[in-house]
Amino acid sequence: MSAGSGNGADIDARAAAWAVRSAERALDDREQRELDAWLTADSRHLGAYVRAQALWLDIDRAVALESGARRAVPPARARNWRPFAMAASLALVVLGGATAYDHLAGRVETGRSEVRHMVLEDGSTVTLNGDSAVQIRYDDKVRQVILRRGEASFEVAHNSKRPFVVRAEGLDVRAVGTEFVVGIGASGVEVTVEEGVVAVGGTASGSAAPRYIRRNEQFVAATTGPRKEVLDAADVERRIAWRKGLLVFNGQQLGDAAAEVNRYSDLRVTIDDPTLARAEFMGVFKLGDARAFAGAAASAFNGEVIRRGNELVLVRQQNSPSH
Repeated sequence: MSAGSGNGADIDARAAAWAVRSAERALDDREQRELDAWLTADSRHLGAYVRAQALWLDIDRAVALESGARRAVPPARARNWRPFAMAASLALVVLGGATAYDHLAGRVETGRSEVRHMVLEDGSTVTLNGDSAVQIRYDDKVRQVILRRGEASFEVAHNSKRPFVVRAEGLDVRAVGTEFVVGIGASGVEVTVEEGVVAVGGTASGSAAPRYIRRNEQFVAATTGPRKEVLDAADVERRIAWRKGLLVFNGQQLGDAAAEVNRYSDLRVTIDDPTLARAEFMGVFKLGDARAFAGAAASAFNGEVIRRGNELVLVRQQNSPSH
């Protein structure tokens, strides 16, 4: 396979071929180098590869259900990991489990390693990230969803007479027909728009007039002050990969990546080296697979993983060069 770029159809076709090949068997060293080169050649390639992996999971699950077979998707094969090596841990994400739904209060919660997709009465959809909670309040005039904690993705059915509003810690996000994600984090509330336009307001918006956020833009109601950012398509794909049961890292600091992995796992990854925590890391993993992440990071940076209770401690081996 060529490592060159191309138009959208060519990129999607090549991404699909790589996803199928890497799912069916382990890539040899030459193929892995070729995949690495292709993924880093164009910012669009990573997003296409993640979409192809997610589609492969959906197809494999559908075939299993259709045949009545209770078989699992083949686990990821061992790979030679390097700091910029891309590999995927292909497995199905269990969507059941610890979901709690209070019918009277309209409150829905998810467990730590759970992602839940819901269709609301008007046809709008909500996808809850792990350890998240929303409260749904619909009436004749407004469709309101209150994000109590965590993160949720929304695909809104058009109805100009009944606005769709998401409230999160003093921020109001209003949409008519669009796709967007709202998340509550340590630094504040983030709103990322995939399609369409949303208007943000409320006390946390920092403005009396609505602020309009468009496709591939993000608004952050941070504790240090509100700001708007423009994202590239690949970064948006990375940020929403959790909806397909994946975590995608594309040059994030290893410490930040570990914190994201820990959001979905009771087995926690810690990094016993500040320099190592700042190293850039790339990889694709299934939600909650802390062992795969820790093992990949150790191999990438010539480190080792030490188990301490419910922690996987990543340490650099002695005499190991810094990255």
